[in-house]
Amino acid sequence: MTKPLFPAAALVLALISALVLAAPTARAEELAVQLRGRTPAESAGFLVAQARGYYAEEGLTVRLLPADEAAPPFETLARGEADLAVAWMPIALVARENGLPVVNIAQVFARPALRLTCLRETGVAGAADLRGKTIGSWFGGTEYPLQAWLNRLGLVADGSLSGVTLLAQWPGAEMLRQKQAACISTLSHDPATGEGLVELDPQEQGAAVLEDGLYVLPGTLAGPEAKARLARFLRASMKGWREAVAAPEDSARLILGPDPDPGALQRQAGMLRGIAGLLSATGALDEADYRRTVETLRSGGDRAVLRRDPQGAFTAAVSDRAAPPAAAAPDRDAAPLR
Repeated sequence: MTKPLFPAAALVLALISALVLAAPTARAEELAVQLRGRTPAESAGFLVAQARGYYAEEGLTVRLLPADEAAPPFETLARGEADLAVAWMPIALVARENGLPVVNIAQVFARPALRLTCLRETGVAGAADLRGKTIGSWFGGTEYPLQAWLNRLGLVADGSLSGVTLLAQWPGAEMLRQKQAACISTLSHDPATGEGLVELDPQEQGAAVLEDGLYVLPGTLAGPEAKARLARFLRASMKGWREAVAAPEDSARLILGPDPDPGALQRQAGMLRGIAGLLSATGALDEADYRRTVETLRSGGDRAVLRRDPQGAFTAAVSDRAAPPAAAAPDRDAAPLR
């Protein structure tokens, strides 16, 4: 696996020179937001906030750009076509290390969702049994947390019997059904189903990393008015997310549109029920969880996902403004991110 997030470092530097170091890019009249995720449920909070008028209540005009899995992460942000982007933290930190100075302004998901689902008949009952196995990965940057997890297990993705083999993952769980892989990447809120499956959680090896957060380029943060605008966006978005997970079937129907397929409706509603356990209370980044994510990505010696500790990779200036005076503390009943 290669670390560069974009086709070539020259492209990154050219985009930075042309866009990042230019005048502040934030548009006063609207915010364009690049979404991520393969399904509507993964963007449900933003879609609900738009549909319910929560952005308008905050005096914002928001344009939500649909996820494009074929485009490199942060491409629309780097080209100045978006003001914010939703991305997994490992992808953002690798992009930053490769020259694109994205900054985390909020953390939508406080808990990680990445899992591996394996066929028990291949001899995988736990993470210790992955040696010599073939694993499906979505790539596109989502291989970074998987690589960090393998580093914690002392496994190299080199295709050898003493390491693991990574293959580009097919849609759904077809690779398991066809026995093309012993394990595939899955999400806790969108699990693979069937007989003889075992789900592995990176938190059991202390290899969990933060996922969906909000990222901007430095120019978008220039000045108190810009930060206040972003804070209003965050406040409305988290209101949308709270509604989405509190009323999953109604929200699924809202984001799928009129007369949705019953199967699709139930799947999206089920995903929203699962996302409820991942959601941040206010969107504020927990610095301790950030530090643990960096530590995990820095582990592995020469195979580490990150070569050095990030500097200036996050700010609380937006989430502090977004929080009401007596904001509820995040639910910490679950085990801390490890």
